[in-house]
Amino acid sequence: MQQLIEKLVADFERGKLSRRQLATALAGLVTAGVSAAPNGSDFKTVSISHVTLRVPDVQRSTKFYQDVFGMPMKEESPTVKILSINANTFFGIEATNGKGTAVDHFAFGIEDFKVEEAAAKLRKRGLKPAVSKDGLKFTDPDGITVQLNAPDYPGHVPGK
Repeated sequence: MQQLIEKLVADFERGKLSRRQLATALAGLVTAGVSAAPNGSDFKTVSISHVTLRVPDVQRSTKFYQDVFGMPMKEESPTVKILSINANTFFGIEATNGKGTAVDHFAFGIEDFKVEEAAAKLRKRGLKPAVSKDGLKFTDPDGITVQLNAPDYPGHVPGK
């Protein structure tokens, strides 16, 4: 699953996939469900919580995703929009701040998620998670930011 997501993100960043194709593929993965974690893994992923894009025109991209996919606004600020997909899944759109268009990060919903326990498991693997009260972020071997949180993580606009 992770390899498939990494390939989708890489294809998007290389221009081989449009934003629509990426969003559709990721939504398909969510609705298809996630199979049981292989033996020896630290976490049981039960959902893709969200994907967040960085875009130059937040208003334009928000209008596009709302018009095409019918996603209602869940929470917003001038530079961050959180569009609802369902009760436990959302789609984030953030301003690029001059960094160019990209997938900023994606998040997995983890069964029985406990922030400090998850951070300890990642540290044992040599990773350096950035911990917050309701989740954590770290980078994969290719520099892609991965977020972990509980499956019911609602998302939030920073500073609110």
